[in-house]
Amino acid sequence: MRELKLIAVLSMIAFLSACGPQEKRAQLDRLESKRDALTEQIEKLKGEIGEETGAEQPLAKMMYVNISPVKQVLFQHFIKIQGTIESDNNILIPPSSSGIVKKIHVQAGDRARKGQLLAELDASILESSIEELKNGLSLTRTIFERQERLWNKNIGSEIEYLQAKNNKENLEKKLKTLNEQYKLTKITSPIAGTVDEVLIKEGEMASAGYGAIRVVQLSNLKIEADLSENYIARIKKKDVVHIQIPALNRGFEHPIEAVSQVIDPKNRTFRIKIKVPAQEKMVKPNMLAILTINDYSNPEALVVPGKIVQKTGTEQFLFTAARENNTWIARKRIIKTGEEYGQKVEVRDGLQEDEYIVVFGYQNLADRQKIRINITD
Repeated sequence: MRELKLIAVLSMIAFLSACGPQEKRAQLDRLESKRDALTEQIEKLKGEIGEETGAEQPLAKMMYVNISPVKQVLFQHFIKIQGTIESDNNILIPPSSSGIVKKIHVQAGDRARKGQLLAELDASILESSIEELKNGLSLTRTIFERQERLWNKNIGSEIEYLQAKNNKENLEKKLKTLNEQYKLTKITSPIAGTVDEVLIKEGEMASAGYGAIRVVQLSNLKIEADLSENYIARIKKKDVVHIQIPALNRGFEHPIEAVSQVIDPKNRTFRIKIKVPAQEKMVKPNMLAILTINDYSNPEALVVPGKIVQKTGTEQFLFTAARENNTWIARKRIIKTGEEYGQKVEVRDGLQEDEYIVVFGYQNLADRQKIRINITD
């Protein structure tokens, strides 16, 4: 028998030596897994045969398991979602009228004041019309002022006075209209910010209503993300969120500023908003953000490894270990679970603190099977 074991060991060593380190490790893990599974099946069958025949199980033949005590601990559940950096003041400014671009006064990266002139369209025709109208208005005003003085002295006819007044007022209205049209040839910034991009070129045609220059205010950024409606009762304003910006390899925490109470019927989600702290200068609009939100906490939870919870139909169970007459016995325990996170499961019913649960060797156990135990933390 010893010679056979020695030959098997030498054969395995020879096989492993022919493989690389990673392949050896993987092969060894698979062999150990198979060995453990076979050992458990053999020991279980021996135990069942012993119970059927009434024979006592020798101590060396009992199933070997690891057990661990159950303690109350803080259990937290987190959800991870993607969000996008947005700016309320991210404006693509269009020209108000169509025309040839005459002059661009800024370039990408420049700071812009509110009301600052960014670009102007060719307005030579309007400028000529305005100058011509101003000259005509000057003469018309002079005529009106003279007619008004004569009329105040009861000299001249009322018709002449009213005609002079009407001519003056008509020209004033026309001049005002031309000045408003002239303003439409100027592209100005509605906010203070940074010029992000310039989409027009001097000498090209610019169309009214189409974006020409983008101005962004980086001091007022926020993160927006959509969550499933299943979480709407769990997420609240001022909940602290951990935010990771992959592009910057940087993270920070900040509370939720707003939680929408309306479900989008298209995708069954609701939206949350989080302000970006002012000190996060490197964060830019349209960057991706990964949000980690703690949506559930239980400070006195009974927590077990998720892998030991087994199912038969709708029933969930695990194995506990109890000492009876100086012998350790495995007991099948029906449980009800709660939340699950990070390979840990919250047990809400069916388990008590300080009981022992089987954490290794549980796959092939039977209820009331005798076991050998090793206690782990």
